[in-house]
Amino acid sequence: MALLDLPTEHRGIIVVGTGLAGLSAALAAKEAGADVLVIDKAPETSMGGNTRFSGGALRTPSKDVSAADLVAELMQMSSGRANPRIAKVLYDEAESGVQWLRDRGVTILKSDEERPDFRGSKMPWHAKGNGYGLVASLFPNLAKQNIEVRFEAKALDLITAESGAVVGIRIRHQGREVVLMGTVILACGNFQANVEMRTRYLGQGADGLIVRGSRYNTGDGLRMAMNAGAQSTGNWGDFHSAVLDARSSPVEAGETNINTYPHTVMVNLEGRRFVDEGADFFDTTYVTYGKAVLAQPGGRAFCLFDAKAAERGLVYGLRDDFEPIQAGSLSRLAGALGIDATALEKTITEFNAAIGPGEFDPDRRDGKSTVGLVPPKSNWALPLDTPPYFALPVTGGVTFALGGLKTDEWGRVFDTEERLMPGLYAAGEIMGGVFYQKYPGGASLVRSVVFGRIAGRHAAGTLKSIANKPLTKVGT
Repeated sequence: MALLDLPTEHRGIIVVGTGLAGLSAALAAKEAGADVLVIDKAPETSMGGNTRFSGGALRTPSKDVSAADLVAELMQMSSGRANPRIAKVLYDEAESGVQWLRDRGVTILKSDEERPDFRGSKMPWHAKGNGYGLVASLFPNLAKQNIEVRFEAKALDLITAESGAVVGIRIRHQGREVVLMGTVILACGNFQANVEMRTRYLGQGADGLIVRGSRYNTGDGLRMAMNAGAQSTGNWGDFHSAVLDARSSPVEAGETNINTYPHTVMVNLEGRRFVDEGADFFDTTYVTYGKAVLAQPGGRAFCLFDAKAAERGLVYGLRDDFEPIQAGSLSRLAGALGIDATALEKTITEFNAAIGPGEFDPDRRDGKSTVGLVPPKSNWALPLDTPPYFALPVTGGVTFALGGLKTDEWGRVFDTEERLMPGLYAAGEIMGGVFYQKYPGGASLVRSVVFGRIAGRHAAGTLKSIANKPLTKVGT
């Protein structure tokens, strides 16, 4: 059926996605006076995109850390490659974004009181009920604002005018195709649940990665936008990962992180250490270390600790059903893990002997480190010498890829000739040019609420009639 023969609806703004970015965009646009329709290819029972599976952590300025500090951190972690204007807006608007969530019924808790595994991090806040609690609390606001939501509505193509402006979107809903005319805000995440795209962009072995988030984030928005002429940017060959319990589900694993690995000794299947477990608090190293685990033989490793650490509650996973493997001696633990006992005992003996003096303090970078050991352990070095001994099997996984669409600080999308594409916005994980190689924990949810709100407000403020523009092409 030709495009002009399809049923057509004229809407002010069409938001694609119901994660934090999409919900924020829809509410902000409605509050600014626009007519808003939200679509999501997931069923309503799977509402919430990747946010639903997150820890709900929010990286914002605090009494000890300024917005400028966080911008500097992001620029340093990206080796200067992050878009500086977007980085500044991200953290300048972070606190107001968190308050905006509170004002709409989301309970925001202090991390240091509710999440001991966040100790020392720059994530002062997290949503009650983690990511699921966040979207479950925010979603009812759409009904209060009379915003229509269509679930199981798959976005197919963007519709463009002769000028290159995006004037609508073609979708499939309830067995029929429909054209929705209006400004489009893409907030439908990245491509991490698409095996073909993972393999194409992230390389050999990426097909087997554990997918931490939504099975519905398969790159539809990226495909549609780039087919319509949008410009890609960022670190397309890299991804957000984490140190995950190796027993996690292959898709929609959720929060199975082992965030307490800085208080362990991490060894690979050969019984050797391979990272500085205590380089920093987990929120600045967990993405890098998740990928470091994947680079080890078999893509697996173990976080080892002893009775002292267990009794002090220093090490634990986030799933009660994933019990640590336990043994009365290192040699027996090695046998249970399939590691050569001689190699493991040598590693631990050398580690224990290299620990220098100093007072252990889990709430600060205590400088209690190893001396002359490669790799070192720079903080929180405690000997493993008190049986029983424990191990948590770990691997890496993928949360989202770091590449995406090129936008300005209002979420407007650029085309491949560096021109803005009127009528097209992007917010959340579909944005590129923000994170490179390393990642500061809690920054992605802040990106979603900040740029979702900005895109929604800006789109509502600049909405123009597009009903009479000639339709000449459809991205395919």
